[in-house]
Amino acid sequence: METDYINQFKAQSPSVIIHNMFREKKQLPIALSLKNGVYIEGFVVDVAKEEYQTFACLRTEEQEVLFFDLQEISVLRIKHPKKMAVSLSKGSISRPIGEEPISALQLKRWVLEQEALLEATINLSFESSELQEANARLNCKDVITSLLKAKHQIVEDEMGLEAWKNIKTIAVSIAEKLEVNKEGDVLKIGIEIHKVLPKELENLFVEKIEKAL
Repeated sequence: METDYINQFKAQSPSVIIHNMFREKKQLPIALSLKNGVYIEGFVVDVAKEEYQTFACLRTEEQEVLFFDLQEISVLRIKHPKKMAVSLSKGSISRPIGEEPISALQLKRWVLEQEALLEATINLSFESSELQEANARLNCKDVITSLLKAKHQIVEDEMGLEAWKNIKTIAVSIAEKLEVNKEGDVLKIGIEIHKVLPKELENLFVEKIEKAL
């Protein structure tokens, strides 16, 4: 059903959700009821801690600015939960809902196109059942995209360029946490594609690949 994704949401404090919205720069409207009965709607602008209190700044659609203590919230209403499905489910939903899906065949074709850019053969060492979920296929595409961006950073100097030339094959497989190592001319990457991908994956790839090289 259309709302089945909501069943994967996890209970969280309004304070934590607002913190996450600010950190992820989510400009989505929210509605709040404060303990004193005041009702407000707006967009998160800033969150700051002062000693033992945490305050938030909210902007209304009328461009008014509201300031309040996060501990004074009694109810938080999320108006567009689908757009926050990843954080509201604490990663049980691995990516934003509603993205254009990609079939297994389309993924294979796309991966072949990226081999020329990565200057290496790409082996997706997954069982066919592991790519049955649409989110897993999209995550797999994001992994290769982040890897390509990381490669551009690594080969910016002569030393990095020479080191990358020693990579002939990139093998991607399932792992509980991100793993990167090099065996001969094979760069092995282990990553969990069924859950939300690590934040700043491109930078993590740069760090771990440079160590492996």
